[in-house]
Amino acid sequence: MGTSSFANTLPLGYLIHEVMRLQKRRFEDEARIHGITLPQWRALAETFKADGISQRALADRIDADPMTVSGILDRLEKRGLIARSADPNDSRAKLARVTLLGEELISEVRTVGLALHAQATEGIGPEDQKIVIKALERMRENLIAMTAEQKEVAE
Repeated sequence: MGTSSFANTLPLGYLIHEVMRLQKRRFEDEARIHGITLPQWRALAETFKADGISQRALADRIDADPMTVSGILDRLEKRGLIARSADPNDSRAKLARVTLLGEELISEVRTVGLALHAQATEGIGPEDQKIVIKALERMRENLIAMTAEQKEVAE
């Protein structure tokens, strides 16, 4: 067997999963204090980035089905965090926008996210962070390329 055996590579995948799981759990705990769930936060943040986003486009951005997004948007709208209006280009669609109240919540939750990131990366210098980011970006690119290749083979 070569130097890159399965046993030697297992910890990387496990650690990536474990760090993400723990980070998600900590964020959910903190976000709950602000009365928002992680899916709601993701929808609110993406709506803020793309003011006037359609439900379908938002579903694509947060990797959820449109019906789930509809329920999330309903809850955000009831809380006054977003407003929806008719899409002038498609009478069946609605566009979502973040309200001033929603912007205030985004500011609060961003602070929580930045603090969580600072805690998670404590003791990891900027150069080491750059190396990890570069490696993970490369892994993501490799996996995306694999998916594209699989789609081409299937067609």
